[in-house]
Amino acid sequence: MKIRMKFFLGFTIACLVAATSLADDISTLNGQTYQNIRDVTVKANGLYFAVGEGDSMRGVTIPYTNLPEEVKEKYHCDSYELAMAYARRNQRLYLNKNMAFSLANLEAARKKAKDEKKLLGFIMTWDSFFVPSHPMGLGSNGTLAHFYDVFHDNLVLVFVRHEDELDKVPDAVKKGFFGPDEGGYAPNMAVVTADCSQFVCEIPEGGKDTNGQIREKIFREKIAEIRKFQAGQN
Repeated sequence: MKIRMKFFLGFTIACLVAATSLADDISTLNGQTYQNIRDVTVKANGLYFAVGEGDSMRGVTIPYTNLPEEVKEKYHCDSYELAMAYARRNQRLYLNKNMAFSLANLEAARKKAKDEKKLLGFIMTWDSFFVPSHPMGLGSNGTLAHFYDVFHDNLVLVFVRHEDELDKVPDAVKKGFFGPDEGGYAPNMAVVTADCSQFVCEIPEGGKDTNGQIREKIFREKIAEIRKFQAGQN
């Protein structure tokens, strides 16, 4: 029995060493190739790995929008699921207006979305929402924290002040803000293409008594719409 146990442990260790010594290559959608990558980790903002040797070793994070589908499937990458899992930790978020682009900086937001191959998410807010909040909690400020945790790495976010900016947003955004899915409560989010020419979907708060569990169900339905739209663009 002891001999068999020693053999099993030795075999297991050998397999682990062999597995960790194996290296892989990744090619991104923009044509960059990374060879002999190691320590691959799925993170909320992208796939992380180490490249290089010795003093030249460095860490690289590739956004999921820049990865081929076969690579994402291989490493079980789902940035939305990771973001929702993070939000469920319900850590307090100190909301402030600098956490997303303002409407005054829309051109910079559009450029970032184009460069990163992402959609834009315009979030309707009131100034009173920007207080320390828990993403799974009740209330509009909790909803804003939830929107941020789930979508800030997956979309390029733009805050729109309900007080005086609703009439200044692009027409595609108005289609969401003033459409049937808006729901009558803020915050809510209109998702549009990087150039603001096409409306994708509206993500509502879900009502004044909504909590994180209710919102997550809404988010999943709307994320499916986003993915369907993006699949049709490829």
